[in-house]
Amino acid sequence: LKEKLLAEKQKQKKYLMQQLLTGKRRLPGFDGEWEMHPLHLHLHESRVIGSNGAVAKKLTVKLWGKGVIEKKEVHLGSESTIYYRRSAGQFIYSKLDFLNCAFGIIPNELDGYESTQDLPCFDVENINPQYLLYYVTQEQFYERFGAQANGGRKAKRVNPDDLLQYSVAYPPLNEQLAIVKVLSSADKEIDLFYQKLEQEKQKKKALMQLLLTGIVRV
Repeated sequence: LKEKLLAEKQKQKKYLMQQLLTGKRRLPGFDGEWEMHPLHLHLHESRVIGSNGAVAKKLTVKLWGKGVIEKKEVHLGSESTIYYRRSAGQFIYSKLDFLNCAFGIIPNELDGYESTQDLPCFDVENINPQYLLYYVTQEQFYERFGAQANGGRKAKRVNPDDLLQYSVAYPPLNEQLAIVKVLSSADKEIDLFYQKLEQEKQKKKALMQLLLTGIVRV
């Protein structure tokens, strides 16, 4: 029952994103016109040179909009590979996994970490970063780049130039913030249900271990 309820809430959030991020549904108190701008007016690629692969503190972007995390490596990288310094609040994506929704906003705890140009990074201007992240994690956004991606079927890359030419309809900043609050609330509710579901799974696992080993008898 919890799994079904979680799936339903995820479906509801997806529908809510489709409505709010396209202007099909407006929140109370907002009725101004939206403007259509190419992304290059709001995203400016950052290329602050950092260290090299042997010493850099690296970050990576998880698939399906799951965030930006520290990259754990068993072996050190190459000294000949140039890394670039990234800052908290910047938008970042993976060229290789663009079509797998590998987008994120760099969190405060990873400020100063580094990545190669395979994970291009952008300063965000005149748009709410979290609103942008919600927008690009919609399937209808990233899937349309499939035809433009360079490389073979299993190694398609989307370059910054292609991304930055894409035009997006933006509401005013105050409406962007209101939309973010609604979607963030939905995310928190989904996370809470997921945690409860995991707790139930752990309880069942513990019960199985007790009953199927004879530690506890029926």
